[in-house]
Amino acid sequence: MNFLNKFKNFNVFLFCILFSIIIFIYFPIFQESVLLKQLDFQWSPSKLVSEGINHYEYMLGGNREKIIGSQYGEYLHGLYILIYPFTLLTWENAKIAWFIFNFFIAVLIPLLICKKFKLQTSETILIIFFFLASNVTKAHMVIGQQSIFILFFFCLPFISNSKIISILSGISYLKYSIGYVLFLNLIINRKIRYILLSLIIPILGWLIYSFITHSNLFDTALQPFQLAMQNHLTSEKGIEMMPKNVFLFSFFEFFEFKHKSLIAIIISLLINTYFIFKIRNLNDELQKLSCLLLSTLIFFPHYPHNFVLILPLLIYSIKTFNKLSSKISFFASLYFLSFFRAVEIYIPMILNNMFLKTEFLIQYLNTIFLFLILIMNIYENNIFNNKVKKQ
Repeated sequence: MNFLNKFKNFNVFLFCILFSIIIFIYFPIFQESVLLKQLDFQWSPSKLVSEGINHYEYMLGGNREKIIGSQYGEYLHGLYILIYPFTLLTWENAKIAWFIFNFFIAVLIPLLICKKFKLQTSETILIIFFFLASNVTKAHMVIGQQSIFILFFFCLPFISNSKIISILSGISYLKYSIGYVLFLNLIINRKIRYILLSLIIPILGWLIYSFITHSNLFDTALQPFQLAMQNHLTSEKGIEMMPKNVFLFSFFEFFEFKHKSLIAIIISLLINTYFIFKIRNLNDELQKLSCLLLSTLIFFPHYPHNFVLILPLLIYSIKTFNKLSSKISFFASLYFLSFFRAVEIYIPMILNNMFLKTEFLIQYLNTIFLFLILIMNIYENNIFNNKVKKQ
């Protein structure tokens, strides 16, 4: 019995109703995004690059005059080359173009995944609606983040298998806080050819960036990481900016020693490598994609807008809804897409008013919840494999 079997005769009606709701929801979001926000869209660093200025050096030197909002410029070089066409537009027009581009990708990702894994049309329509109407997607669109763009290229190798897809998947590395998981997965699975192909765009981006900005190749190789450390780890402001969703990272805050945040992240990445090693044995490619994205949300600091990465888990849970674990994953997906941020904000406010200290407690619990979902999927797959071996 399919999850949405009863809707199969109402696809057109369902599409019209939900599309109307999305238009109603997104009209004020479009206004807020274009008129007030889009402060994360990396337009100003890319604009500096288009003018031949090394934006990493510019920002490492403490300069912020030409930087808009929270455009911290810490991604890999290739992103600023890819965003170059938007710098041909004014800031106001670039915001409109980036919003429309992001909205298109937000629709395209679930469409491609649902088609690949053969979900029904009614299921696909509802998944797109859930995703577009979710709070994290709306927040992503308002601030002009890059995560949906990166998610698209992260998902491509699980949708199709070709040389060009392997090359394009390397774009996900440009936001290395997400893309590193795909890279580790390829290493663990010893897919040397795919690794080499996926590195083409990051390496080309590095070379082109260095050429355009007349910078030393060896200097620019490390500058994205130096800037990220300055933004999030070493400065006083950085301590406030660092997300608190990673339990291990937050645990280290109770101690005082040099480079504690960096050490916590390295340990988290090593633990994640172990779980990626376990994820490689999953039989279902959609489940594998879901678990890889779950692992980066668990083991690396992320802001709430990055929870758009939950999308493949939502699709997998609907595809296999008859299983108890999928029912749990389905409601977990809806929670993290639409409700978890409100819980993180308002529950501590209520408890603090009752004189109960709960700083970061809800973030810990949410991370543990994600971790249990990951363990459940891995454990369930191991049970299935053991049954097959016994037969």
